[in-house]
Amino acid sequence: MAAVLDRAPDGALVRMSGVMSVVLQGGTVRPGDAIRVELPADPHRGLEPM
Repeated sequence: MAAVLDRAPDGALVRMSGVMSVVLQGGTVRPGDAIRVELPADPHRGLEPM
């Protein structure tokens, strides 16, 4: 939980988020390598607080 929750200077809880992904092929990624991003099917929805 410490990795995804923090406190603002006023003490309010701050929920941090990131990007989830699925790796289809392992290996070394170097600057200039091509990547492909595919969004999941609609409807997109935000994650619920835990």
